[in-house]
Amino acid sequence: MTGDKLLNILLIVIDALRPDHLGCYGYERETSPEIDALAAQGVRFERVVSESSWTKAAVASLLSGTISESHGVKTISDCLSCGDSYLPTILRNVGYVTGCVQTNPFLTTAAGFAQGFDHYIELFDSAPGVYKPRVQEMIPIVSDWIDYFGGSPFFLYLHLLDTHHPYEPSKMYQQFGSDAQSLYDGEIRCVDHHIRLIRDILVQKGVSEKTLYIVTSDHGEEFEDHGGSFHAKHLYEEVLRVPLIISSPEAIPSGLSVPTQVRSIDILPTILNLVGLPPQPGHHGETLCPLFTSSLSSDRLAVSQIGSEQSTTDPTIAVSDGEYKVIWNMRADSQELYHLAGDPGELHNLINHEPTVARTLLAQGKALIEPFRESQHRYRAKPKAADVDADMLMRLRGLGYLE
Repeated sequence: MTGDKLLNILLIVIDALRPDHLGCYGYERETSPEIDALAAQGVRFERVVSESSWTKAAVASLLSGTISESHGVKTISDCLSCGDSYLPTILRNVGYVTGCVQTNPFLTTAAGFAQGFDHYIELFDSAPGVYKPRVQEMIPIVSDWIDYFGGSPFFLYLHLLDTHHPYEPSKMYQQFGSDAQSLYDGEIRCVDHHIRLIRDILVQKGVSEKTLYIVTSDHGEEFEDHGGSFHAKHLYEEVLRVPLIISSPEAIPSGLSVPTQVRSIDILPTILNLVGLPPQPGHHGETLCPLFTSSLSSDRLAVSQIGSEQSTTDPTIAVSDGEYKVIWNMRADSQELYHLAGDPGELHNLINHEPTVARTLLAQGKALIEPFRESQHRYRAKPKAADVDADMLMRLRGLGYLE
């Protein structure tokens, strides 16, 4: 596509959003009428696996199209430096105006996530100590940004933190109850309402018809599924499954649901495909566009990771082929195997019954991972003192990452 024909791209990442709490994924509560409408107008992917269960590693994978072992972002002090393979850099190099409005303290300019963006707005910068900016603060910023740059092809990434713990929706969004899941659902309803306002802005400014809308999450959330809460602790499905909805009047079929297992790393090559750009070397994801027309595609192998030898979290890898999933805690050298097709809640560990399946899956995962273990990461670690100051520690403590 030429510059005047390039689709605008609006990427909305809703932090810690479980797909099974959205109406379009079968949830009984009316949490997401606007997201449901987007799904009805576009493509909904039923089974999407994130590369990690915490934000920094997951977003590094999403925006670089690479697995965690490759990009090396595994601890809170790791810094992103992937250069020309980073999505905003690719898009800026072909004429896009690139912008981000974000609210997560992991995704800072200092941590390297602003590279490739013409404008990178961190809402908490103006209010040190505020660890959870709200979505409504984005509305005037988005409106002004579209006023200034909507005349050019644009890529705008919005990272919304409302659905992240602690769940504190305003009274008007507390209609579902006062327990943790009900408050979480209220946060989803609040975000959904503001997505409607954002879409209205694009319609009013005449750019919606030429915009590619993508709604997803960085990871999921646990509500006692395996005896705990929050995320960033393990690699069970409740923290790895994310929603993915892609909609555009000009480029996407409407009302399609894709059952094939896919990965968050597939989002970047899909965006490139949809705006007419060629695949880039070094990306591990694959475009999802062929799935728009074929219902017979094989599930894609998904590799997820958390922890490292340098972190307090046990280094753990999960490998899933869509039917089976193996989880390997490398520090404890323990394995779990689940038949996802028959046990989606991962309640029955089959490691002692089907060890051959586990070995085969692990071999597939290792074949992808091990070439990067001996090579230099594209990301470099910064000293903790430079990346994690007292204010950052306070924010992370407020979000539940630290005791």
